[in-house]
Amino acid sequence: MTKKNNSAHKPTYKEYMQAFLDYLGRPKTVFDLKDRAKAAAIIGAVIILVQMVVEKLIN
Repeated sequence: MTKKNNSAHKPTYKEYMQAFLDYLGRPKTVFDLKDRAKAAAIIGAVIILVQMVVEKLIN
């Protein structure tokens, strides 16, 4: 068994893309889904607040 030296191997874009596609293919846990839902709710709230501020500034 040989030990790989991580500093000698620089990942290619193809390897990054393959790793990303593998990540997308893996089943997500309940915690992943909760975190994503929380993030989507926060982003939605920020968008709504920004729209309200812009409307107040325009009027």
